[in-house]
Amino acid sequence: MAIQEAQFYSDNVCFGGGGGGSGSGSGDNGGLGSGAFNQFLFDHRQQQLQQRHEIDQFIISQNERLRLLLEQQRNQQITMFLNKIESRALILLNQKDEEIQKAKNKLIELQNLLKKLEMDNQGWKKVAYEKEAMAMCLNNKLEALKERASCCFINGVDDAESCCEDEDTRMVCKCCNSRSTCVLFLPCRHLCSCKNCEALLDSCPVCKTAKKASIEALVS
Repeated sequence: MAIQEAQFYSDNVCFGGGGGGSGSGSGDNGGLGSGAFNQFLFDHRQQQLQQRHEIDQFIISQNERLRLLLEQQRNQQITMFLNKIESRALILLNQKDEEIQKAKNKLIELQNLLKKLEMDNQGWKKVAYEKEAMAMCLNNKLEALKERASCCFINGVDDAESCCEDEDTRMVCKCCNSRSTCVLFLPCRHLCSCKNCEALLDSCPVCKTAKKASIEALVS
């Protein structure tokens, strides 16, 4: 662009010089006219260059402004995108926290249930041990009664009859007074009822204690 402007300026100057050499009478006037014209062209060219420079500066400033505006919009879009991601992440984290809390509560419930089951198991073991001890005690008593009955039979008929009568009076059902006793009432531990009457009784016929359980004793 600068080379073309210089070429244009030199052409104009040469044109002015050639006009001065064509005639001697009008040489001064032609020189003055060509010099003014050249000055006008030079000033006009300088004005065009100044306008072009201003236009270039305006375009540069507009480009910079546009670049800043685009960068600002891009930053706003990135910020909005990050805010959306953050909000979704917070929602997911809250959901996971709730699930973790529910799992902890469920674990606590299961641990409490396990402790309760262990306590119940220990209680049932204790009851089983008590029942076993009670059964052994009753068996010992029955063995003792058998030994007494055999001793009475050996000592004589009369003594055996009196002993048997005494034992019969003690081993007869306290409810029907006819069948032999074979049921042990709990918790009083009285052996005082037959199997038929026991189903109809809610309490011990001897001490009137409320019946909680009963055990059938095998008496031979």
